[in-house]
Amino acid sequence: MNETLNWSPLGDAIYRRSLIYGSMHWSSKLDLSKNLVAISQFGGLIAMMKDDNLTGGASNRNILSIYNAAGVLISNFRWNSGSVIGLEWTHLEDLMCIQDDGQVLLYSMHGEFKKVSALGSECRDSKVLEYKIFNSHYGTGLVVLSGLYRFHLVRNVYELSLKRLSDIPGLKTAPSSWCVLTSDREPRVLAANENEIYLLKLGGDCTLVHPTDMKAKVTSFIEMSASYNGKYVVLYTESGVMWMGSSDFHSKYCEFNANNGSRPKQLLWCCDNSLNSSTNSSKIERLGSAIVVYWPKTILLVDLSKNWVRFPVNEPADGMPSCHLKLDIDGVHLVTGTQHEFIQRVPPVTEGIFKIGSMAPGALLLAAAKEFKICSQKSDEYMRLLIEKNELEVAINQCMIGAESEFNPETQKTLLRAATFGKTFHPHVKVTNTFVMICRTLRLLNNIRDDKIGILLTAHQLGELTVKTVIDRLIARQQFAMAFRVCKFVKMPENRGSSRVLAHWACYKVQQSKNDDEGTAKSIQAKLGNAKGVSYASVAERAVDCGKQELAVKLLEYELRASEQVRLLIKMKMPDLALGKAVGSGNTDLIHEAIGRLRERRSLSDFLMTIRQYNTSFRLFVKSCREQKLEMVKNLYEQEDDFRELAHCHVRESFDTFREEERIASLQEALSNFQKVRDDFFSKAAEDHLKLVRQQALLEEETGETYLQTSLHDTLWNLLLDGNLKKAEFFRKEFKVSDKRWWNLRIASLAQLGHFAELESFAKSKKSPVGYIPFIEACAKYGAHQEVNKYIGKVPQDQRVLALIKAKNIRAAGDMAMQSRNISDLDLVHRRCGAEHRDVAEKVATMLNQLQKV
Repeated sequence: MNETLNWSPLGDAIYRRSLIYGSMHWSSKLDLSKNLVAISQFGGLIAMMKDDNLTGGASNRNILSIYNAAGVLISNFRWNSGSVIGLEWTHLEDLMCIQDDGQVLLYSMHGEFKKVSALGSECRDSKVLEYKIFNSHYGTGLVVLSGLYRFHLVRNVYELSLKRLSDIPGLKTAPSSWCVLTSDREPRVLAANENEIYLLKLGGDCTLVHPTDMKAKVTSFIEMSASYNGKYVVLYTESGVMWMGSSDFHSKYCEFNANNGSRPKQLLWCCDNSLNSSTNSSKIERLGSAIVVYWPKTILLVDLSKNWVRFPVNEPADGMPSCHLKLDIDGVHLVTGTQHEFIQRVPPVTEGIFKIGSMAPGALLLAAAKEFKICSQKSDEYMRLLIEKNELEVAINQCMIGAESEFNPETQKTLLRAATFGKTFHPHVKVTNTFVMICRTLRLLNNIRDDKIGILLTAHQLGELTVKTVIDRLIARQQFAMAFRVCKFVKMPENRGSSRVLAHWACYKVQQSKNDDEGTAKSIQAKLGNAKGVSYASVAERAVDCGKQELAVKLLEYELRASEQVRLLIKMKMPDLALGKAVGSGNTDLIHEAIGRLRERRSLSDFLMTIRQYNTSFRLFVKSCREQKLEMVKNLYEQEDDFRELAHCHVRESFDTFREEERIASLQEALSNFQKVRDDFFSKAAEDHLKLVRQQALLEEETGETYLQTSLHDTLWNLLLDGNLKKAEFFRKEFKVSDKRWWNLRIASLAQLGHFAELESFAKSKKSPVGYIPFIEACAKYGAHQEVNKYIGKVPQDQRVLALIKAKNIRAAGDMAMQSRNISDLDLVHRRCGAEHRDVAEKVATMLNQLQKV
């Protein structure tokens, strides 16, 4: 195998034209010269559609086809919109279709429409003449040139915000050439009006710039191009002279005469960004830079030292350009009708290994490994040389890095075997870890470069893109098996890796499946199981979006979160099932939500019949109705002949009204229903309350005071305070108020009114059923402390300490407790002593201690 067969020297550097896919899988009759073609960066997706300007056909009969990097068809669909002037890929691998009327349509790689945006009335009316896309920190941007020769800029095609750039002074025709610069924070446009170059910025700023030290006479700049990072620019004149320098025109690198005055089909600044590890990155960028110029059947590479090399291109005999180039961060994609190639600078490490006569450490280690394989003693000589120069570790690293930059698996294996051979003499852990990482990277790259997957990435591109993004792109291509294996291979956390892939696969399975719903649900469950982070509800939601409600219901059976089950069943307008799931969860909030949705979608009779099937939901509904819709609860109990609960509803209703007749009617209904169920206790209570309401109504008529809203206790209290003792006695006898309650009411009312003489007479009228402490409390409460002594003597001896405390006579209570030497009385006094009775507390405490010691 000759690894240098496709190498071409270019000054101090060497470039190679690597054939990645030697036979594209699309039709051999496909003519790229008559198609609009778009090639994506970081993967090489290819989109194409016939160019109406070349074929003269109608755009609504064209087929837009999308292929992977190997030409395997991913999707195609019939174009049914306006006239397309260009196709491009965004950084998220969405296809952007630019129409001449200023409409920008975005599609997924599977032909699914995503969004459409308009570039304003000017582009619609005057048409779009030209466009260019660019990548910046905002995302994928777009600049268009309208028919009025004005530039309009969009920073991000996903968040369309149209900005107009400044106009070019004196411009009467379309600019002879232009490009977009992205080196600054805001994108700028470099445009040529024949031999004058203007830098256009946002905000109306237009600056005339001049290429530094331009020696050739220029009539017109017919083409220009900026580097990937926007730092460098190349200008192509009508005489075939190229000027190369910095995009701010402060530095000139060289001028080169291509001896071809025709306008190039494509002009690209190829800069190998993988070499930017040095601190002097600008110098490294220039050393790794080359200008790629494409004319029909010819590609010219020119470096910044005027060295050049030509590559022939196999194209049709009619001379139509069928080759398409696409700039990437470390090379250029070259796609023809039959093959996909990648042009890039040969990495210095690889160059040192395979260059003829090279004495680089990597070259010596590779030679040693080959000689060892054929049992030659030269292997020992090479290894001794490396060990003596202390270059063995360097050699191992060079072989590993060289393997990482190769596309051919056999070359990769050869270099890795050499590195393994060197590791036996240098078993360092760091080297071993690097070797394992590179083997993993190569295994991943080789698998995704396979024709079936067709993601063309270099090791440097993979580092920029990250493995997570590669997995996302595999999922987007519906390569779920490969994505799953990659997640397992790189040991990505399950919830962010394999589980996420399985969830996407399940959604795709739901969308594509034509089998019966039961079989589909079981196959999905068999794959997903209880994988972390997988939501069956999200899969079921996709089934709903696809119109497969029965499948969605079956998938929801595997969902563990009841809230998600209920939410989706409600969305599917299946409140009956949602209610069952909510009741099964025991979550009252979910049950209330399901009940509410069910009520919205069912008649009252159907609704009530449904919620009766679940005791929990029925009780919750009744509870909420008692607070908000009592009439509905009454109807419900009436339908069920539940007279006891119906009676309770009438009682509750009687308290909610202020009108006498309504309250009496409600209580009468309550009494009637209690009697139907023979509930003697509640029947008597309802009867007594009905009697009370009627007597209160009569009392209101006699006195003019409000009694209807009060209880029996409050009615008696108000009558006593009003001095209406006769009526109070009547209510006492009518409702059989106990003596204790009556005496307590009389004592409190007389004390509050200040009728202490009458209170004393009342105490002497008969023996008090409540004792005499209530008399003492009432007198103390209303400040009649002189009255207290009248009742102290009537209190039993064992309660006098408590009586004195109630009378707030702590000192006397303390003296009496110390005389009786009763521990419980002493403790009671001690606990009631405040700061003002500190002396009493000390005496009581002393006696307590003495008594407790005894």
